[in-house]
Order: sequence, then C-alpha cells, then structure tokens
Amino acid sequence: MHFRSAICFCLLSCAWADTIHLKNGRTIQADSARDTGDRVEYDIGDDKYAIPKSSVDHIDTAASAAAAIANTHLAANVAAPKIDSGRLSGVAPDGKITPARLAKIEAGGDKSALTSALIVLAIQEQQHGKIDDALSHMERALSLEPDNGDAAATYAWLLLKQDRASLAQSFAEDAVHKSPDSAFAHKILALAYYKNDRIQDALAEFKKAKELGPNDPEVDAYLKAVSRQAKAEADFRNDASTHFNMRYEGDKASPKLREQILLTLERHFDDLVSTMGLLPRDPIAVVLYTNQTYFDVTLAPSWTAALNDGKLRIPIEGLTSVTPDLSRVLKHELAHSFIRQATNGRCPVWLNEGLAQLVEPQSAAKYRIPLSNVFQNGKQTPLQSMEGSFIGLDSNQAAIAYIESLAYVEYIRDAYGMNRIADIMRNLSEGQSTEESLKSVIHDDYSQLEEEFARHLR
Repeated sequence: MHFRSAICFCLLSCAWADTIHLKNGRTIQADSARDTGDRVEYDIGDDKYAIPKSSVDHIDTAASAAAAIANTHLAANVAAPKIDSGRLSGVAPDGKITPARLAKIEAGGDKSALTSALIVLAIQEQQHGKIDDALSHMERALSLEPDNGDAAATYAWLLLKQDRASLAQSFAEDAVHKSPDSAFAHKILALAYYKNDRIQDALAEFKKAKELGPNDPEVDAYLKAVSRQAKAEADFRNDASTHFNMRYEGDKASPKLREQILLTLERHFDDLVSTMGLLPRDPIAVVLYTNQTYFDVTLAPSWTAALNDGKLRIPIEGLTSVTPDLSRVLKHELAHSFIRQATNGRCPVWLNEGLAQLVEPQSAAKYRIPLSNVFQNGKQTPLQSMEGSFIGLDSNQAAIAYIESLAYVEYIRDAYGMNRIADIMRNLSEGQSTEESLKSVIHDDYSQLEEEFARHLR
C-alpha cells in the first residue's frame, strides 16, 4: 500500500483471528497461528512468518475463523484440505507422515493409502516451507490416481500458494469435474478464478462452495468481498500488455493514461526482473479506479494512495499522464508481487516494505537525524514487532515503522551487499524464520542487528 505522504507500504490484512502475545509485552495480530514445537508460525494474508517459541507468552484464538480473511484481500490462505486418512491410522495414528511411514505404506501395496499419505505429506511439507517437495509429492499422487478429485484440488491449492494461478485454475477445474460435490474444490476454483481476474466466475463458484459447505466462514468472508468487487467493477473494460492485464472504469481512464501506465509497468517489470533475478509466472492484474470506487472496493484507510493485495489497485482520478510520483507508486506496488514470489509469501513486513521503498528508489538518508533521535530516546519499533502488519499503528507510529524498514534494508545492503538480501529471501522461501535467516547470512539475530544499526546511526 502507498501512503499519501510518500511513505509507501502494503496493507496485508485488516481483520485478525489470532493474537500472539510476546513476553516483551508486545502483540502480533495474525490470520492464524500455530505452535510447531520450537517456534510459533503464523499467517498474515498470503505471507507466513515464524518466531521462536521462547519469545511467546501465549496465543489468543478468536472464536470465529471468519476474521482470518481480510475484507480487502483475497489471499491464498485457504485452510489445508481435510484428507480422509482412515487407511493410514494403523501406520500413522497421529496423522503425520514420515519417510519411514511412507516407505511402510508403500510396501503394503495399497495404492489409495499411498495416495492419501502423499497428499498428507505434501500438506506437511508446504507448511514447513518445502514447496518443491510438496509439489513433487502431489505430482506422484496424481500419477497414482489420476481421477482423484482430492488430489487435484490439493495440487491446485499448493499452486495458488505459489502464485501460479493459471496452472492452479486448470487443476481446480479438473477437481470440480471429478468431485462436483466437493465444497473445497469449488472454493479453490473460485479463488483461482479470482486470481485470474474472472470475478463473475469466482462469485459463482464461491456461491456453489457456500451451497455445499454452508458453515465455512472462509467462504462467507470471500463471498462478501467478491460480491462487493463484482458489483463495483461490473462495467469495467479490459486492456493488456505483455505482463499485465488491466481493468478500468469506462471513460474514467483516458487511452493515453492507460497506455502510459502499461508502458511504465513494463519498464519497471524489466528492471525488477533484472534486480531480483526472477520472472513472475502469470500476468499481473492491475485495476484502475476513481478515488471513490477505490475506497468502496478496497475499504482501505483514507491515507492510502494505492495497494497490492495480489492485484495492483490504483486510484487515478484527476490524472492525465504518468507523473514521477505515480511511477514510483507503480514500481513500489509491483515490487511486492516480486517479493512475495521470491520468498514464497514468507517475507516479514519490515523487509517487504523496506525493499519496496528501496527499489522506487527511496533513501532513508534524509530521515537520519529524526531517526537518530527516535533511537536515542528508545522510541524505535523493535524488528520482531515489525514482522507482521503495521495496520494497527497510528499514523505517526506507521511513519516511523516504514522509515525504520527502509533504513534497516538500506543498512544491510550497504554493510553486507545486495546479494546478502537475496540470500535472506531465499532462506525465507525455504522455510527459515527471519531471525534464522539473518543469523545464517549476516550472523546477527534481531537484537544484534538493532545494536549494530544504532551504532551506525550514532
């Protein structure tokens, strides 16, 4: 999300299911949180984070999972499918699949049991950040039972986690064909349609999922958000370029402005491909709004100037050409799409926002004196508290958090090199927590990095 005062950031979520209470007195608001033994993992929108369990006092879980879905953001955070593992009870009574258990099931010769085990194992691997292994297990499951609708739906679910919506759609459509009475399959197909900007089709599939599973709070939340968007964007028109699909409000965006926006985005796209060394797999959706429609659809705070919720949503009222400010907004929001893919949705917000500001480009140098005063007076926001969304902060706290985010990322780049940031992101994509990744790359945990940065400011 882009702040109107030129401090830029992305709203990842607005409503929360779980509250993580840290021992230092601070809290983290999350869509969902889970205790994995030595650490607590939690989701915010598409993004996943982890903190050491030793830092956590307790977790408060809301009564309804409906709050897990932010009204403004249809993230691929659909809960994992529930697989019938009855055939596995003798080998895996706790429902977990290990290599030894998988080998035992395979030796038993029961193809259906092996397929179920592979699906369960794929879900486990995805939750631990082992995405390639998860996809490999699902490909094997599908080869064993090509007509298994649960397998096709789970594979589509995994692909959505990877922002591979085009491929996910084909598997979700296959899943619905094979298992027409599966609410999960219809929910996944709806989300794939939404990601591919087929709003009306998404709405129809969410309604079907609601009919088949009337007590699913995720579907209720999705229906509310998609219905609002479908109504507001019913008469929108389409435009496109090589890497972008654009929708806009009739005559509210002139041909000249639309052409300039697409050309600017393509230029930024090429620059980010070169900078980040990756290529987004699917076309990126861009939606242009008048100011009022932007706020009606997104329900975003009034201080925002744009947001990326999986789609680039840009209010363009009063603009006749791409200004330097709009160009920076476009690059910032586009950077979030690259960062999400580079980290498999596991980038902490401070790193995400710091990088997005850095590539605009912005520099924290002009904030050095006020930032020094903040640190000298102990008013800085701890890095651990900046892993999750900044949405609960007031405007002054948010401004400090975004300046800090930029300053930390700029410091790591200058002190250790941009390639070290790439290493941190790669580790995040493989399931490491942020602190684990920092330790392995720059040999600093959060407290050490904060002390090092404070000395740098002095």
